This record gives sequence, C-alpha cells and structure tokens, in this order.
Amino acid sequence: MAPEALPEPPKPGVWSYLKAVGPGVILGSMAIGSGEWILFPAIVVKYGPYLLWAALLSCIIQAVVAVESMKYAVYSGQPIHKAYQKLPPSPLAWAWAWTLLIFIPVIWPGWAAASATAIAALQLGRLPGPQDAYLVLAWGIVALTVGLLVIHFGEKIQRTLELVSWPILVLLVATIIIGVVIAASPQAWLEVLSGFGGFLKPRLGFPSQGEINWYMIAAAIAYIPAGFGFNLFISSYARDKGWGMGSKAGYISGLVGGNKVELRADEIPFDVNNQENLRRWREWLKIMRLDSYVFFSGITMVTVILTSVMAYALLVPRGLAPTGFQVAAAQAEALSAVLGWAAWVIVLLGGFWALFDTQWGIMDSVARTVTDNFWFASEWVRRMTGGDPRKIYYAVVYAIYALSVIILVISTVYKLAEPYHLSATGAVLGLLALTLAPILQLVVSNRILPKPLRPGIVTNIILAVGVVFYGFFIAAVVLQMFFKITL
Repeated sequence: MAPEALPEPPKPGVWSYLKAVGPGVILGSMAIGSGEWILFPAIVVKYGPYLLWAALLSCIIQAVVAVESMKYAVYSGQPIHKAYQKLPPSPLAWAWAWTLLIFIPVIWPGWAAASATAIAALQLGRLPGPQDAYLVLAWGIVALTVGLLVIHFGEKIQRTLELVSWPILVLLVATIIIGVVIAASPQAWLEVLSGFGGFLKPRLGFPSQGEINWYMIAAAIAYIPAGFGFNLFISSYARDKGWGMGSKAGYISGLVGGNKVELRADEIPFDVNNQENLRRWREWLKIMRLDSYVFFSGITMVTVILTSVMAYALLVPRGLAPTGFQVAAAQAEALSAVLGWAAWVIVLLGGFWALFDTQWGIMDSVARTVTDNFWFASEWVRRMTGGDPRKIYYAVVYAIYALSVIILVISTVYKLAEPYHLSATGAVLGLLALTLAPILQLVVSNRILPKPLRPGIVTNIILAVGVVFYGFFIAAVVLQMFFKITL
C-alpha cells in the first residue's frame, strides 16, 4: 500500500494553537500533584533550594522525551509503544514488561489518600489526626469513585480528560500565585532561585552524606514533571487527539456517550520523500513542542518554583521542616496570620484539586497504555474482544480501582502507611520506567524513525543525560536502602 499524505496541521495563530494542544495539558494537570505540591517543597524546606537545578533538568529531559514520543504518533499514527514492540525479544514481552513497569507503581493510591486528607481538613477545620482515619478513608474512596466515573463519559476519553484538565490547570496555577504573592518576600525569591546554581556547589547541591534521604529526594525528582511511563501516556493522547497520522488510527472511546470505534493495530506512515509532507511535518513539530515544552514541562516547572518559594517563605523563617501533607497544613497555618480562614481554604483546596485530578488521570493513562500494548501485540486479544478496545481498557481501570481501594482500607485499618509514603513509594518504583524511556527513545528516534525525521545532536545528548540522571537516583536509593551506602 502506498504511503498516505500527512494531514494538514493547524493554521498558525494563538487561538488555533491553543485548540490544537491537548496531550501536554492533560499530563501537565496530572503532573501538578504530589511532586510539585508536597514532595519537592518538603525537600526544599529540609535541604534548601539547591536541588532546584535537578527539577529543571528533569523537566528538560522529559520535555524532549515527550516530543520524541509524540513524533512517532504523528508519523505512523500509533503511539511510541508500537515502535518498542519492533525491538527484541517480542511484542508480547514488551506488552507484559510495560504493564508491570507502570501498573505496579500506580496501584499505591497516594493521590486519592492525599486528596482525601485535604478535603477532610477542609471539613474539620484542622489537619486530620489518627482519630479521623476512617473519615479520610471514606473521602479517599469517594475520590477514587468519582475519578472512576469521570473516565466513563465522552465520545473520546482523551477529549473528556482534556476538557476537565484545562480548568483544573488554570485553578491550580491561580491558587498557587495567590499564595505566593501574599507569602513570599523578594528575599525568599532570591534564595530559592539561587537553587538553579546548585550544580555549582560541592556534590551538585546535594546535602551532606550524614543527613541525606535518597528515597524522599528520588521520589520528589521522579514526579517532576511526571513519573512512570509518561512518554507512553502522552504519545497515546497524541494519537487520540488526532494529530498527524493519528487521525487515521482511531481512538479509545467512553463507555457512556461513546461508540465502538475501530482502533487500528497497524501503522499508517506518511511518505517522507514528499516535500509537502515534510513541510507539514515541520508545522506539526511546532505543535508538539508547544504542547510539551510549555503546557507539560513549562507550566510544571513554574509551579515547582512557585510552590517552593511559598513553602520556603512560610516555613523556613519559623524553623519548620514538615513532611507529607503537614507541608500544606503548615503553610495554611502560616498564611492564616495574613488571610485568616481563607488561607486554609486556598492551600487545601488547591492541594485537593491537584491530587484529585492526578488520581483519575493515572487510572486512564495506565489503562490506555496496557490496552494499546496488548492491542498491538496480539491478534488473539483483538479477536477475543470483538474488536472493541474498551473491554481491555475498562477491565484494567476496574482492576486499578479495586486494588487501590483494598490498599487504602488495609493501610487505614492496620496503620501501614500514610498518603505521603504511598505517593513516594509509587514514585520510586516508577524510576525504572523513567530510566528506560530515554534509552528506548534513543533507539527508536535514531533507528526506526526515517532519516528526515530523526533528532539532532542536542536532543540525543539530552536523552543520554536522562539515562544517567534517572539511573543515578535508582542507584542511590538501592545502595542506601539495601546496602547502607550513601552516595
């Protein structure tokens, strides 16, 4: 079959481009969760702002990986995991590998539990204590259930999440800006922003061996801007958005309001020898970069800076270095000196939306990744589902929901883990997928993509740095936890 023409990209213009973006908006609203709201500000307060350079580097690496991942969807009509399945050992082996690498980290329902802590605090007028554990559990199950319901609706699930993500993203950034404007002095801004020069300090700004906790630092970095298999998620959203050749591949539709849609398992590459196609490709590349650099990584990095400045300005002068959701509570109490009860509402409501949105976004992104992988890898799966990918998608969604509820109940009844530790556990477990992403992307972008679409040397260097960067955190955590060696 002769290669097809690449569809015309959106016309240049602010409004046209804003309508065109979407995958990065969804992932960006998910990304402003535990890492930006809780984990990283806690690290800044405890160790100082000198790890800000590491957050910036993580955002740059993931922005580049995201663009390279979405390029494959625009070129072939299929997300990046289709390309991975061309590599040894076999498509099914990769399907199972990604299922385990992504599913295991996300079943720890730290986002639902943390958002439940926020809403319970709003209800009680104080941070919940041990005596309120079952109230938090009830709100956690409500959060999980609402998230489950959200991803049942819409002709396209991707479109439903996009519509929900825009107002949440705006609300979150606005909430944080209000807090920072009120709380932060120019001195706090200067001290936090000096953290970008932390790589010039001894040990690259990392704290001394005697006090460092690599588990918590790795968890904070792993969530910035996103964790787990973010590159698989964003590439799948690009296909369902209908970017490039993705408009010819189909999409995953909702159970309510959507119909059975043919989801192709084959690739539909465009002709790279056609100059008109290459012109269109360059325009599509602008959309991908805008979506990834600005709405995914850019807004996330701005949020990291703002939340860090707010935490630093409010907590360091008081000699406080809380962890977990105590970070949000301590900031709310400090702000109350200026705003009264409104501070409690601003900080905790913002935290609730950040974490609540992350929970249902994770349920969707993991379910779609598992669905795509097995849909591509197995003709038997396509035949047994009657050609309806929703049967796999919702089976995975319900499995995540059931396991998350079970873990929430067990953690509450037996007092095994707080929301903070559930979130951190998920982040650290997802580091392996983060480390694999740039390795595999180097192979796909330089071997499988046609030559005219391959990245330049700067992109390849950033991908290589990503392998070393995330690999370092894996090594640091493993050595400290299992061998008592602190790097």
